Amino acid sequence: MKKSLHSIIRCKQRGIKETNIELILALGTKNRKPGGVFEYFISKKDKQLAVQFLKQCIQQLDRLVGKAIIVDSEKEIVITAYHKTT
Repeated sequence: MKKSLHSIIRCKQRGIKETNIELILALGTKNRKPGGVFEYFISKKDKQLAVQFLKQCIQQLDRLVGKAIIVDSEKEIVITAYHKTT
């Protein structure tokens, strides 16, 4: 997403990094504001939902260790899946 010069300056002043903006946009609550713009912010509920989601992702990652897939990138198709032994 493009950023105005004003937003770049304010983010630097307030210690808000590029990755912070991406997280707020992806996980935050969206509110309509006057002038046809939107405000995004992380509420306590948004944080709780994100933490719950990340815990589920970690559990899935634990179960996926050692598993692999073969993909045909041109056809965008998964060809097979298997347990990888190292």
